[in-house]
Amino acid sequence: MTRHQLYARTLTTAALLLAAAGIYTGAATAWWMSVFGLYGAAFLAYCARLEYSFHRQQLLAHERARRAAVVQGAEPLIPCCSIWRHSDHAVHGPGCTRPPDTAPDPTAELYAACCAAWFVSRGDTHESTCPTRTTRSSAA
Repeated sequence: MTRHQLYARTLTTAALLLAAAGIYTGAATAWWMSVFGLYGAAFLAYCARLEYSFHRQQLLAHERARRAAVVQGAEPLIPCCSIWRHSDHAVHGPGCTRPPDTAPDPTAELYAACCAAWFVSRGDTHESTCPTRTTRSSAA
């Protein structure tokens, strides 16, 4: 249990108690007095939602770090290109000098593409500026 989850549970309990007090106050005395309790309950529920969100973000960060440690071993993540840094370490740029990972990469074909039109058309067409301009065999 993270501290955010503890705060979220505390805020949720306080919101429920304040909502119950607001409803009781509205039924027992004047209805306009319940507005303050219900407003406070809504605010505490909003704060609890934010804390639950922070809890999920912290768990996600820990899971990403664990997966990176398992996949990468003890090797630290060294930034190699700007696309890699901005894609949360998932995709390398076309001019990246880092060798492709040893694990099967679903974007390996994209890295090997000679032009964007070739990749989109599965090897049938090329752009006018493409230096290769060879079509893919239908057997592949």
